[in-house]
Amino acid sequence: MSNSLLELIFFSEKRKNLLLFLREGPKNIEEIKTNLDTSAVAILPQIKKLRDDSLVFRTEDSYFLSPLGIAVAERMHAMMRVLNVFSRNYDYWADHAVECLPSPLKSRIGDLENCIFSEPPDWTHLFEPHREFVEKLTISRKIKGISAIFFPLYPSLFLSFAKNGADVTLLVTLPVYERIKGEYRSELREFLSLDNTCLYVCEEKIEFSHVVTDKFLSLSLPFSNGAFDHTRDVLCFDPVALKWGEDLFAYYRDRSEKITKV
Repeated sequence: MSNSLLELIFFSEKRKNLLLFLREGPKNIEEIKTNLDTSAVAILPQIKKLRDDSLVFRTEDSYFLSPLGIAVAERMHAMMRVLNVFSRNYDYWADHAVECLPSPLKSRIGDLENCIFSEPPDWTHLFEPHREFVEKLTISRKIKGISAIFFPLYPSLFLSFAKNGADVTLLVTLPVYERIKGEYRSELREFLSLDNTCLYVCEEKIEFSHVVTDKFLSLSLPFSNGAFDHTRDVLCFDPVALKWGEDLFAYYRDRSEKITKV
């Protein structure tokens, strides 16, 4: 966007909010006044400026976005969602390696705008899966996970979920796979023998861990210095975030080898 267009949109909260509101479709002046909690005297001059720059058109009784206005509003909406993600817990995002996510998913980070964070475990359970994480997995029927970190409890944990009827598809890095194969071979064989399980191994560099189920998304990012964060996970529950998690899994599944036997 040009500087003049940026100024037109972002130097006025009313103009910005009006464009975002009109994304929903044509609105009359009463709907605009109610939604923006403003008066006609306050909003009409802002509408005029948007009309003068061909972002908003008017019919006899309503206002609507022009094709240019639609394009601008869509970009604004995407940017606002990203800002919502980062602003709600800025300290977390500032000191974690968001850049380790693949570009197609990083560009959609706004899909996580309603995320919360898991409660930090007490120091006696620091290197164990979070209680919230395990509880939510227990009620999930479809589980997909990526792990670049080895947790000794994971082989038996995910095997138990699969034996209880959940569809479990896991993707691990080559070092994690080699450790599972070496130290938990019997569990691995039993896992692969089940009809409701799949295992993939990726040789590409992966620096995060994540699980997406039919109930929730959990994302564990490393600190900016590369150290694994044992204390906090990003948690999301809305459908758009679950779709983001599914797409993140699919991105690496398509770059991995399926393991059928050991």
